[in-house]
Amino acid sequence: MKRLPFFLSMQSCPRRCIYCHQGEITGTFRIPSPDDVEAAAAAADCPTEICFFGGSFTCLPPDRQKAYLNGVLKAPGGSTVRLSTHPECVSPAILRLLGSYPVSMIELGISSLDDHVLSLCNRGYSGTEALSAVERVLDAGFHGGAQMMIGLPGQSEQSSFEDLRRLAAAAKGRPLTLRIYPCLVLRGTPLEELYRKGDFVPPDVDAAALWSGRLLVLARELGIPVQRVGLQESETLGRSVVAGPHHPAFGELARAAELALTLAVRSSLGPWQVPGRSRSLLTGHRQYGLRLLAGMTGLSPEETGRRIDFAGDIGVYGNTPNERGIDGTLSWE
Repeated sequence: MKRLPFFLSMQSCPRRCIYCHQGEITGTFRIPSPDDVEAAAAAADCPTEICFFGGSFTCLPPDRQKAYLNGVLKAPGGSTVRLSTHPECVSPAILRLLGSYPVSMIELGISSLDDHVLSLCNRGYSGTEALSAVERVLDAGFHGGAQMMIGLPGQSEQSSFEDLRRLAAAAKGRPLTLRIYPCLVLRGTPLEELYRKGDFVPPDVDAAALWSGRLLVLARELGIPVQRVGLQESETLGRSVVAGPHHPAFGELARAAELALTLAVRSSLGPWQVPGRSRSLLTGHRQYGLRLLAGMTGLSPEETGRRIDFAGDIGVYGNTPNERGIDGTLSWE
């Protein structure tokens, strides 16, 4: 389905998170009006997914929400709405309002479920409250979305793994999709001040990609699809990053790490069969995935490459006994 995005940068967010500067992230500073939405929806020539990203849609005044959603109704039949919002603003009354429109997916900015991390980031809610919001969305029959972050102040890898397990338990098999974003230090944010003072040290690109790869492996194990890893690259974002794991192809690096981790667990020394369509994950970006796999196995990159057979469409992922240790945990945890 064709997608039509609208960015409501920081609109109606209950407070400012220390890492956030939506305009710099999206490169969009003008807030679209309901009339803009109606005009674009009416001009669509096929069923379209109309997306409201950036701000906290359901924290907008109800009349403003209705104005935007009424504009959506001008789109061709079969069109749907996806929106992102803050966990504090998904009351039963709001969900009933959204249910009267073709809203199919509600994404919540979870960031973390660790109360200490949430406090440091000025998120304004607890992990338990965020999980309750996820459950309300799913109970109301919507497809849920969780936008997680890595590399936040006070956050550890183990903390994020536990976050993902808690989300999976809350979902109870119902449709929940994940996005994973690295925390970047952006110009003009409170996080920049902490970084300048030496009070915050972000992970580098390699560490963040490996962290994300581990989350991808765990998400696969838990049956949670991951829609996106990394922020959408833009010229504005590139100019605004002061520090942190910024890379224009961060998502590919994370997927490469996921593949390397999976191969290393399947066999410590190979040989490995990899789908031909996944070749670039190992050989691209100066052989990042291949070098990572070599580091995990102790082989040289050259020898590691010789032990890989890019065998057509043979799959490499799946739940096999080799992927878990005897205690049921993934081998790298």
